[in-house]
Amino acid sequence: MDDLLFSLNTVFPLLVMMAVGFTARRVGVIGESAARQINACVFKIFLPLLLCFNIVDTQLGTSTDVRTLLYAFITTLLCFGTLFFITPRLCRDRASCGVLIQGIARSNYAIFGIPLVMMMYPEGDTSIAVLMVAVVVPVFNVLSTIALMIFGGEKSSPWRIVKGVLLNPLILGTLAGFLLWYFRIPIPTLIETPLRSLGSVATPLALFTLGASLDFGKARANSRLLVIGVAGRLVVVPLIFLSLAVALGIRDVSLAALIAVYASPTSVSSFPMAQQMGGNGDLAGGQVVFTTVFSILTVFLWVFALKSLGFLAQSEPAGFFPYFSLSPRSCSLFLRAGML
Repeated sequence: MDDLLFSLNTVFPLLVMMAVGFTARRVGVIGESAARQINACVFKIFLPLLLCFNIVDTQLGTSTDVRTLLYAFITTLLCFGTLFFITPRLCRDRASCGVLIQGIARSNYAIFGIPLVMMMYPEGDTSIAVLMVAVVVPVFNVLSTIALMIFGGEKSSPWRIVKGVLLNPLILGTLAGFLLWYFRIPIPTLIETPLRSLGSVATPLALFTLGASLDFGKARANSRLLVIGVAGRLVVVPLIFLSLAVALGIRDVSLAALIAVYASPTSVSSFPMAQQMGGNGDLAGGQVVFTTVFSILTVFLWVFALKSLGFLAQSEPAGFFPYFSLSPRSCSLFLRAGML
């Protein structure tokens, strides 16, 4: 029951933010052009700052599970590579192919995944969950950019793809974070504090503009691809890669980190990225909304199943996740995840 309550408590605030945006658009507080402009700011300014500081805040624990990190890296590449081959056979519209690829392969790890692991092992060494950000998020961003460029409306030469990846705001934010983290470059507080504040609004604004951009009539037009995307993200991907992880002997907190990578809903940032790069924004938005809603049940089922089979050590759960009663540790966690 605690796992189900966690899923609900993690997902519900995200749905509220979308609902506020949806309502604001319907009552005329914000128009379509304003939503697109805000979305552009999210993609080009706020999300890069959020990613940068996520990586800057990465800390190594007492032990680093290199095997699990390497597994996540390799299987994420494998997942994207397989989808690059399969997806064009599932959809005729090229603008939808890249969106479907990133919607299935790219999870909402920082926002949903890290809190999941820390909720499951509140007293354990969960540094693997935070360190995983530095491994999977850059891969998500690079390969999603490549997918959206290859399957975009314009013809993509190898140089254009390389240039697009190198100049993508999310890639630049990730690269800046790595440089600051690796070389331990100090940032003056007068600069760091306002930049962190700007980065912290990325997730709420992305969800708000997603809600403002929702058109359920267009969602019905993408219903077939949405079913494929939701099933792929929440069922097929975790079934394949969590089963393989178990077969390789990955257990407990390391397995929990992989649940967070493979069973979390589609990344919120996939919507502004798709919209700004000429992908099918309606499909991208639908994938975020529906995977987020259904993940309330599917994440609970994955955790319950793996616990019941003895692959996850029993740990006293953190209880109903403290969105509304934040401890110092929770505040630090949510700042890293972009929820404050």
